[in-house]
Amino acid sequence: MTNEINFDIASLGPTDITPLIDCVRRCYGESYPNPVMYDPSKLKEAIDTKLMHSVIAKLPNGEIIGHCALTFDGPQNTSPEAGKMMVDPNYRGHQVAEKMAQKRIEIARTLALPGFWTECVTNHPYSQHEMIAFNAKETGLFIGDMPSTIAMKGLENHPDTRMSLLAFYLSIEDRPHTIYLPSNHTTHTQELAQDLNLDRKVLVSNQAGKGQTIINTVVNSGIQTANISVELIGNDFLQAVENQLKSIQDLNLASIYLDLPIEQEAASKAFEDLEKHGFFWGSWMPNYSSKGDVVRLQKINQTVNVDEIVCARPQGDSVKSYVVSEWKRTQKSA
Repeated sequence: MTNEINFDIASLGPTDITPLIDCVRRCYGESYPNPVMYDPSKLKEAIDTKLMHSVIAKLPNGEIIGHCALTFDGPQNTSPEAGKMMVDPNYRGHQVAEKMAQKRIEIARTLALPGFWTECVTNHPYSQHEMIAFNAKETGLFIGDMPSTIAMKGLENHPDTRMSLLAFYLSIEDRPHTIYLPSNHTTHTQELAQDLNLDRKVLVSNQAGKGQTIINTVVNSGIQTANISVELIGNDFLQAVENQLKSIQDLNLASIYLDLPIEQEAASKAFEDLEKHGFFWGSWMPNYSSKGDVVRLQKINQTVNVDEIVCARPQGDSVKSYVVSEWKRTQKSA
């Protein structure tokens, strides 16, 4: 290879799907955790329904050497996940990732998004540096989110422990509002908001939920996780969560996540109650839905070596320390 390569940055088209799958295999073999990235029909469906906006790096011969995307989890999701970033090991060091990431921001602006979030791997700092370069900020840490069987070719991997992911948020056009949290999380959240230059009033409330809780659970058996999404915090909130946990207790999941809508006044008390059941701070997710912000809590049923979590800068280390200390604190009270 010469030092210079000629490639174009473009949106994924129908004829690019097969070359994209080839790129995934060159980067991850068969270990990539999202099976959609190996399935031509599901990739096409995600693109056609606009749930995924893909950016590719493409050589003149049609070979795809990189990919990233904005992925929505449904119509209410207004700050999507910026993920699925990969670069062919043979073409790293040519600013492929940086140019794709810039195009992704342009797409986000075209879609008039308030911002987007992403999860960066912590077995190395490279993807974190890419987000930091665009002024994204650390907002949380998901401990042991990914199984050790996922292997990125050409990069350091830790086969002895599940991999943790550092969450970042990139703000584009904020939508200021009031959020409700327990008193012990208000200072941390205000500091995060200030760092992100987001306008938030953080309040504490003892109000319980009203009506019937609306809740949904999705299990990802491939990576041994479940995501519980709360739409409405009702007066039966704890019972509703306990019912969801009972329904998945025999699956031996490594991690369970719960998205709590913190624009609802009942979120303060609900958060405190969840901590007594072993849930703890995962990440603040600003403007996650059209209704407002979410805090994604986590419940860990595994052993994770947190010493192998690599952060690119002191701000990441600070977030890591906060989350790990919350894990330890809640385990004592659960």
